[in-house]
Amino acid sequence: MLKNEENIMDKSVEIAAIFSHFAHQKRLLILCHLMQGKHSVGDLASLCQMGQSQTSQCLKRMELEGLLKSEREGNFIYYELLDMRLGALMKNIKEIFC
Repeated sequence: MLKNEENIMDKSVEIAAIFSHFAHQKRLLILCHLMQGKHSVGDLASLCQMGQSQTSQCLKRMELEGLLKSEREGNFIYYELLDMRLGALMKNIKEIFC
């Protein structure tokens, strides 16, 4: 097996987990907005036309899976992309499909 093929095999679980978020419309919308910079839960709920509870659940799941990081500022929690490769991937998806 070639080294490149081994790398793909090693990364396939990680890549599949990331792609699972693209299969969920609301999480995909959240990621689209986060590629532009950090946002609060309330901002994302409004932008994605979701309830704050559903938005919070989506964000927490993506944070637990290592896609996002959060930061508390006063009474607000702000989320942003943790891995800039995800931002680059989102940019490509947006260019191709939007």
